[in-house]
Amino acid sequence: MIYYQVLISAENVEQANDILDHLLAKKLVFGGPVLTGPARFWWKNNICEMDYSYILTYTTSELKEEMIKEAEAISPEEVCMISLIPIEMNKPLQDLLDKTFEK
Repeated sequence: MIYYQVLISAENVEQANDILDHLLAKKLVFGGPVLTGPARFWWKNNICEMDYSYILTYTTSELKEEMIKEAEAISPEEVCMISLIPIEMNKPLQDLLDKTFEK
């Protein structure tokens, strides 16, 4: 099975927790931390500065499209930024994810 490390954007911790709780309830992600800190990025031809939150989690290749759809549906952001990176991992993490996502 192919696993992805997932980063999902949110404007604040509350939004991030809402998205994470929704995805966890549907068993589309493993779960993980909500990270928050200062950010600068281009938005509508201006550099925007604000605190920003991200969910750092894992999902499978089989679940990624549904996870993206569900995250975008619950996110109030105009653009819910989601990135997925195929990962290699150590055996204990592999075993944990295999057990979590087994059918």
